[in-house]
Amino acid sequence: MRILFLTEERISFSDALVRGGAIHVRNVVQGLRERRHDVLLLDWNENPERNFQRSVDPLSRFVEGPTRTAVHATHVARRHDVDVIVSKTRKTYLPGLIASRAAGVPHVVHVGSSLDRPVAGAADRLNVASMAARLRAPHDAYFVVCEYIRDQLLDRGVHRDRIFDVSNAVDTERFHPNDIPKPLDDDYHKRIESLDGDFLLGYVGGLQPYKGLDDLATAFRSTEADCEVIVAGDGPQRSRLERSFGDAATFLGSIPYEQIPALYHEMDVFVLPSHTEGLPRVVLEAQATATPVIATRVGGIPEVVEDGETGLLCEPKRPSDLAIAIERLATDTSERERLGVNGRDVVQGELSWEATYDRYERYLDQVVG
Repeated sequence: MRILFLTEERISFSDALVRGGAIHVRNVVQGLRERRHDVLLLDWNENPERNFQRSVDPLSRFVEGPTRTAVHATHVARRHDVDVIVSKTRKTYLPGLIASRAAGVPHVVHVGSSLDRPVAGAADRLNVASMAARLRAPHDAYFVVCEYIRDQLLDRGVHRDRIFDVSNAVDTERFHPNDIPKPLDDDYHKRIESLDGDFLLGYVGGLQPYKGLDDLATAFRSTEADCEVIVAGDGPQRSRLERSFGDAATFLGSIPYEQIPALYHEMDVFVLPSHTEGLPRVVLEAQATATPVIATRVGGIPEVVEDGETGLLCEPKRPSDLAIAIERLATDTSERERLGVNGRDVVQGELSWEATYDRYERYLDQVVG
């Protein structure tokens, strides 16, 4: 099958990517090519690395980027006689649709994030309205990463027969409880070793308001557990969050992705206090390393974390719930071990990349007909 993938992200095949969406695109493109499909990638990238990349390098991400993507995708689709176009990110949804209609092939949009993002101002309202308009366009199929997003699309009037759950995935060999492919750099390791607490909570991800780290800071201040927090990631809230946590948290910044497995091995518990999510990659990674998970009951998280069996779930925006969960695991080593082992069992099999490639092949065959 000849497939054209579109994404507004820069995809590198040599650098260690951090963003979950970029990792998904890179792995799926590589995985399908290894299965002998002719896959082309149109990303927004000034330095493409592979001969199958058909990149554009827009100066603007708003008007020029989508316009150039539509024109170039149409040219690539026609020249290479592609069978289907898959648009991974929202700024490529309409360009992909335009190119697919010009080339006379089906168009698939990939929806990996919750459609119910918090609205804090005019810019957020504009983004929500823009996303809704993009999704209402006459796409031929929708690939989602969890049942939660499927249900959101159903609520918005998308027909069930056009929605396919390709799921998210994790490399269970790279993220393994008994193996560390690459150790942490000495600087990271020394900073973690210098912490005094007997119990170490860890967070990996962006530092945006919807990630709920303010709730974690509040929970941390109210708990009596002798614990500390390591935060791996960066974002616009970092300075304020550092003040909020004070000396109780160590902010490591963005860690190279190849060292993330080693970071999970340093944690006693991984915590994700988000207000909204799709099916976050970091939860699957923590589970794959048998690191017990405390997370909020949002998005697709309850599909992989069963409260009390494969992790602990809390209600979003409830710091008191987080504090109770932290105290429960801080003093119970056997419970942490049980939840970690059960979590590892969840991600093996259907949440592997090979299983995701199987679903892509099967569903793309159905879409192309």
